[in-house]
Amino acid sequence: MTDGIGVRLSGAPIGYTVWMCLLWGVMAPPVYAVLRDWRSLFRGARETAVAAGGGIVSLVAYGIVIFAMSLGPMGSVSALRETSVVFAALIGRFFLRERLTAWRIGACCVVALGAILISHNGGARRTASTVPGAALGHPPSR
Repeated sequence: MTDGIGVRLSGAPIGYTVWMCLLWGVMAPPVYAVLRDWRSLFRGARETAVAAGGGIVSLVAYGIVIFAMSLGPMGSVSALRETSVVFAALIGRFFLRERLTAWRIGACCVVALGAILISHNGGARRTASTVPGAALGHPPSR
């Protein structure tokens, strides 16, 4: 919700994404160092490359969601974003050989059902997320 309102107020999805990620990048290492230890930040070349690749993919995924929030209803975009939990469970199962426990399967079903219910409102009524400006506190025009 905060990102959706922020990107709409900024009017610049790419700029908003870059500034948010820059702020995270500046703040995360000192916080990590206070909670852990600076030495654990330094890894070998392979681990650093994997982490950098993951960071780039994460940045691109975040940017896509922010861009979508600047154009579409925040509720639907947020629900679709949460379906990543389902994909994470499947990736964990097939690529990392993790077990799919009953709890994980249940959580995936709840997320999928939520996304289906949000996308199938039938258009019978307009919610705050579909009324232009409602997320910014502007009342709907009559």
